[in-house]
Amino acid sequence: MTHLPTYGEVPGAPVGEMSRRSFMRRIFWVGAGILSIEFLAGTLNFLWPNVRSGLGGKFTIGTAADIASTQPTWTQGQPFGFSKARVFFINVPASEALVGGSNETVADPGANVLALYRKCPHLGCNIPPLCDKSHWFECLCHGSKYNIIGEKRAGPAPRGMDRFAVTVTDGVYGIDTSAIVAGPPIGTATFDPRDTTTIPHCAA
Repeated sequence: MTHLPTYGEVPGAPVGEMSRRSFMRRIFWVGAGILSIEFLAGTLNFLWPNVRSGLGGKFTIGTAADIASTQPTWTQGQPFGFSKARVFFINVPASEALVGGSNETVADPGANVLALYRKCPHLGCNIPPLCDKSHWFECLCHGSKYNIIGEKRAGPAPRGMDRFAVTVTDGVYGIDTSAIVAGPPIGTATFDPRDTTTIPHCAA
């Protein structure tokens, strides 16, 4: 008769405890999950920021001289980024001169200004500052392109850049963000009707 050896009960890990390997594996996946969430949140915040935060009120920018002291190139047509109201503040006559290549300086455009909303009217992405190559605003999300005064020139956007009403009181500019004014319809070209295929761009 063959007798098989017996070894008694083999002790295992106590109920409710995990092995070192299981613990390290769990820590790894938790850490990877946290990093993935942080990366995704950062990406979404860049592409679709909380552009409504702080909107709905009235903002004071200052006089033309105040703006020029902060950004001297505003008098030469470069948009002034006013982050509190999420706008590009446009000196229209200086911008027209910039696009036309005349290098004209306009120190005080009076009421001939625009407050362009930085939220792309296509899917709400954050429009970056003016492209130095084209002197257009170019959305990096889906390629919508707008000339320097926010008129749509290319891409899937349904209209030009939206804007806010601007007031001028004793030379002081204010922006009312309580109501968004829809951007101009496709085909509007006040100036700068250049064909998108003939100029270099920052966005594909």
